[in-house]
Amino acid sequence: MDLLGRLDPRQTLRQVLAAQARAVDSSRWIQKECRRLQDMGHLEGLQIDPGAELVAGADEVGRGPMAGPLVAAAVSFRSVPWLPGLRDSKKLQPAHREALVPWIHCQAVSWSLRVVPVEVLNQPVGTIHSHSLEAMRDCVGRLNPEPDRLMVDGRFQLEGLDLPQRAVVHGDDLCLAVAAASILAKVHRDQIMCELDRLWPGYGFARNKGYCTADHLEALERLGPCPAHRLRFGPVRTSLASRDAVQGMLDLGG
Repeated sequence: MDLLGRLDPRQTLRQVLAAQARAVDSSRWIQKECRRLQDMGHLEGLQIDPGAELVAGADEVGRGPMAGPLVAAAVSFRSVPWLPGLRDSKKLQPAHREALVPWIHCQAVSWSLRVVPVEVLNQPVGTIHSHSLEAMRDCVGRLNPEPDRLMVDGRFQLEGLDLPQRAVVHGDDLCLAVAAASILAKVHRDQIMCELDRLWPGYGFARNKGYCTADHLEALERLGPCPAHRLRFGPVRTSLASRDAVQGMLDLGG
């Protein structure tokens, strides 16, 4: 753990890595992790020593929830970063994701975030899919300096960008820059959902992050929708219609 301590002065990340490091000698674990990150970087053409090309990755978080915003992120690297444990944000514990954020900020050449609020998602123009692509494209456009190449998570490339790009299914688990973008977007969205939980208590947003969990559906039925809910989702529309019907009967009765 002495070597890990020197490499990682941040107490939070040292604690997250401690469970992994206890099982093997710390130097062996670090070597193994370096090789894993190098293997991830090969798909993007990243090397240990800074190369000539600046490679960016883009991802989004929040397409599936029935409440809260959609968040996209883009990150660019010139070489393989030292981001121990980096992988798809969904496969990491919250503490590990949060601990990696400052490391990504320090080692990335550039990074950017874009939040698509519920008010925009509730408009009749566009779809969740089109909003996610637009948000990722906007993030890439904000990177400075402009990247030489782009890796995009999923099956779709981003239109309107004048640079070579590649769409990679499960890119957030295969590409360093995409995984880093996934973590920045996930941590930022989780923070927003915790704030929405304080603004609209009772729905469990801090726990369920707006997804259609059993407790969220129960709260929606009991409390009805709040301004953080997405009107395109069936359970939200059903709850809203039911309450409108009840209010209509009360108005008639009055």
